[in-house]
Parts: sequence; structure tokens; C-alpha cells
Amino acid sequence: MNPILIADDEFDLRMIVSDLLQSKGFETILASDGEEALAAAIRERPRLIVLDLSMPKMDGYAVVRRLRELPDLKDTPVIAFTAHALKGDDEKALRAGCDSYVSKPFQPEVLLAEINRLLSPRPAAQ
Repeated sequence: MNPILIADDEFDLRMIVSDLLQSKGFETILASDGEEALAAAIRERPRLIVLDLSMPKMDGYAVVRRLRELPDLKDTPVIAFTAHALKGDDEKALRAGCDSYVSKPFQPEVLLAEINRLLSPRPAAQ
């Protein structure tokens, strides 16, 4: 089963999210900046990405736009995971290509609910 990629420049937050997901049976891989996140996504083909929007080297907006250009990753669910919680920030993340938005500080049950929602099988089109 493909892992979940957690991309955040805050070490403690990466570890908290990783521990949370591993406790629920998910395998995780970690990235500390945008370039690392993009390289890990290309290499590992994660089933979902939890992506901080404010990271060094390449911000999350640039990462998700680049992912959406890659045939093998264009449909990978991406959760914008950010402290940007001003009015309109969620729409900006969705316009950039994210599938969902979870603000920091986060509630574990909210993040888990979004992950489960995005990973659940979608009904077939009729």
C-alpha cells in the first residue's frame, strides 16, 4: 500500500502527524521542504499528501501545481495543511489544486476525517 506523504518544515509537527497516522495503520514518508516533497511524491507515488503551504525552497502552492502537471500524480489527493487561516485562504489552496484544507493548529479527528474522506472509494459515474 502506498504511503501518505507528510510535507511540513516544522519537525515536531511532521512527527506528530506521522505518529497519528501510523497509530491508525497508515505508512508515512516525510519531507521538510517543497523540493523534498515533490521529489518524494515522484519517487514514492503516495496515496495522499498532507502539504504545508509555507515551506522553504518551494512553497506548497508551487508543489501542488507541479503535481497536477504530472500524469502519474495529477489525481493524488492533496490536503493543504497550513496556518494560513484568513478568509479566502482555503479557496486559494483549492484553486491551486488542493482537494481539501485543514488549518493549523489542527484537531487530529478533523485531519483523520479528511484523509478518510479523500481515500474512500468514490461512487462510479452513471
